[in-house]
Amino acid sequence: MTINPGQWKLGTYWDDKEPHSLEQIREAGYSCIELNLDNYKSPADTVTPENFARYDSAVQTAKGLGLEVWSVHLPFGCQWDISDLDDTVRESAIKGNIQIMDWVKGWGARVLVIHPSFEPIQNEERAGRLVKAAETIRLLSGEAAKRGLHLAVEDLPRTCLGNNAEEIAALIKDAPEAVVCCDSNHLLTETPESFIRAIGSRIMTLHISDYDGVDERHWIPGRGIVKWVEVVRALVEIGYAGPFMYEADYENPQDVVASFRAILNAYREAGQGVQ
Repeated sequence: MTINPGQWKLGTYWDDKEPHSLEQIREAGYSCIELNLDNYKSPADTVTPENFARYDSAVQTAKGLGLEVWSVHLPFGCQWDISDLDDTVRESAIKGNIQIMDWVKGWGARVLVIHPSFEPIQNEERAGRLVKAAETIRLLSGEAAKRGLHLAVEDLPRTCLGNNAEEIAALIKDAPEAVVCCDSNHLLTETPESFIRAIGSRIMTLHISDYDGVDERHWIPGRGIVKWVEVVRALVEIGYAGPFMYEADYENPQDVVASFRAILNAYREAGQGVQ
């Protein structure tokens, strides 16, 4: 399949605490969103009828505007750590994630983005946590598939699990139904384009933003060190057909639209085809 980046849908993360309304997002020219749920709370405090009503209202508003809810970001925090060596904590996170899957199934989203750990991860615990996270990803990706969903494991920065292509590959090795979310500003030991080529076609969704290579920054592309033409080239090579989903900090939604156009223009000017 020949990939034309000019046909990628433009998306952005969004939650109901954002200063930008869904109406503003749609008017700016976005096609889809990733709905972010509440983080850092316990599963019991997150998976409630009240929160379902909040999220469901946002989903229905988005759909009414013609915005696709492409993905939902599962909650993260110490009480949602799927690598936790404490079985009680991990089992609570598993139960909460499965309950959210039942919500998402009715929303028509395709992808669930999950963090493979919280942080910090101590060196002496890393191997054991990788095993626990891989086991949980295998279980949860199977549960997602039963509901017609794809569980996308996100690369993370610093001491988190999945902070490079090698660890992401290990985490999904025995979970054939799992896919990957490539976050371009989380990779502190390799470039996004090298990560994309290493993971290949299992990348199903993106978190697009720029950084300084020292830590995550979530800048709009163009401010940091990411070579965006190379990123687009790598995505085309692997046959990426999902949305260009931004997870960047911005004041004006039009700034992201301008960023996307600038990236496509730079790719075209580099001698690549964009229609």
